[in-house]
Amino acid sequence: MAKRKTKRTNNFIASALISLGFLLILLGLFSQTQIFFRYLMTFRERPVATVSQNVPTKLSIPAQNISVNVDEGGIINGEWVLSNTDAFYLPTSGKLGEGYNTIIYAHNTAKLFGRLTNIRQGQEILIKDKTGKIYKYIVVSVREINPSDLKKLYSTQKNILTLFTCSGWADTKRTIVRAILVK
Repeated sequence: MAKRKTKRTNNFIASALISLGFLLILLGLFSQTQIFFRYLMTFRERPVATVSQNVPTKLSIPAQNISVNVDEGGIINGEWVLSNTDAFYLPTSGKLGEGYNTIIYAHNTAKLFGRLTNIRQGQEILIKDKTGKIYKYIVVSVREINPSDLKKLYSTQKNILTLFTCSGWADTKRTIVRAILVK
């Protein structure tokens, strides 16, 4: 009788372990499915490539020795698209020379916008578009804002360029540079 009870107990333990293994496999499949669908949603939310030729591709600020490539960025899942090698054009902002506010942003690193905090009024910013046309802007203001003041990125002024990057101790601030197109 003791052997029979042990056999039943062993069968119960084996069944429980098999059920637990099956449950773990289902949970694993479920989590992988969630990851896959999150990836698809992120892919769908990527900014659509702009067809316009007057989007920025290169930015230089000779007085600050800044010269960077500009790619199309945006915000995906509440996070800014960023790179360690390129600045980004915000596709929801204006195109070059169309009379609106063009917004370009990048990391505050030596290769990108690290020297942007040193820029001064009157300095020149040159931007090249996809066709090779160069737009010349002159800096009109430099200021620091809180990271939550994103409304300050936008402007209703005509032909404005807005550059921004992290600044302050531990990136607690944002530096915003405004420049106006020189015709």
